[in-house]
Amino acid sequence: MALSLPWSTTIFGVFTVLWLITVVTVTDARSIRLQFRRPACWLPVALFCLAALGMLWADVPWAAGIHAVGSMVKLLAIPLLMHQFERSEKGLTVFLAFLASCTVLLALSWLSWFEPRMILTSDKIPGVPVKNWITQGVEFVLCIFGSAALAIATWRRQRRYAAAGFALLGAAFFLNMTLVASSRTALVSLPVLLLVSTLRYIKWRDALVLYLTIAVAAVLTWFLAPNLRERIGSIQQQYMLSQRQQTSVGLRLEYWTKSLKFIRSAPLAGHGTGSIRGLFEREAVGKTVTGDQVVANPHNQTLYFAIEWGVIGVILLYAMWITHFLMFTEKRWISWLGIIVVSQNVLGSLFNSHLSDYVEGWIYVIGVGVAGGMVSKVRKSSPSQ
Repeated sequence: MALSLPWSTTIFGVFTVLWLITVVTVTDARSIRLQFRRPACWLPVALFCLAALGMLWADVPWAAGIHAVGSMVKLLAIPLLMHQFERSEKGLTVFLAFLASCTVLLALSWLSWFEPRMILTSDKIPGVPVKNWITQGVEFVLCIFGSAALAIATWRRQRRYAAAGFALLGAAFFLNMTLVASSRTALVSLPVLLLVSTLRYIKWRDALVLYLTIAVAAVLTWFLAPNLRERIGSIQQQYMLSQRQQTSVGLRLEYWTKSLKFIRSAPLAGHGTGSIRGLFEREAVGKTVTGDQVVANPHNQTLYFAIEWGVIGVILLYAMWITHFLMFTEKRWISWLGIIVVSQNVLGSLFNSHLSDYVEGWIYVIGVGVAGGMVSKVRKSSPSQ
């Protein structure tokens, strides 16, 4: 699953079904039930149940409601993964498999940037051989911090060459994001994730040196990477242009403005599962709009939940995020990775609906499930710590 996720949703789906069959056949029901004593396990299930119940008051065809519920079904895997990796020794292998797969994607990204004729399909751009730059940005940001965690862990074990290799790999992912394919969401999240991942896990003097080094590197990157300057500078330009023509920034502002209007008309329980597109369609009646202005996703996870399930859905969403974040507060490298996964999902969900999206949502599910199980296993084996 971890190997295929960056590449193909179909192959990933096949491996997911095989994994689910395997887990169900080797796990007894009682041990699974015990998992639901923990909020980290029952809150994702509660969100799925709310989505399923939300079809009852949604004024949409059942097919639309079932499709929307399908975006939440992945959350049911979190307690299963946590149960598995409390007992398995293979948690690190999962993260290494994802890193290895993204490293191949990184190499192909560089190659397609240097030689655009290598792009296999006409709908892709140089540097983004599969999916899109938002998804690729999410994957590469995780790989930057994952490589850094592995570099630190191997350095402490006196494996200098391996540590240097992981450090260079992390730098290669970062350079790709700045020089080749820049996702604004990913770039904005980088400094925040850096603060989250260093303030607790690194001594303040070491952190100060690190911040100064990164600041110097960032200044050099800014002057050496025109692609980065263009992506960041386009935010203000697109906002100004949005007053006269359609831009991605202007569209987001339009989605958010209309979403707030929808939320005010049904604040408590929302409009029901799968209702977002219908609301935008009704809002467009009698107006001249383009296809981009009628969407099933307001590009903000909080607004997504608030429209469909109101305050109830938003409370459950934030309760799950906070609970999962608090699982990873200990000073262990796997806790560090877990905090990065949760924090990135929360930050990315300010500008996109990452939990509801397929690849980004599964990255969260697998990251939290595997890391949560590994942390729980360590706690049980060393309760005095």
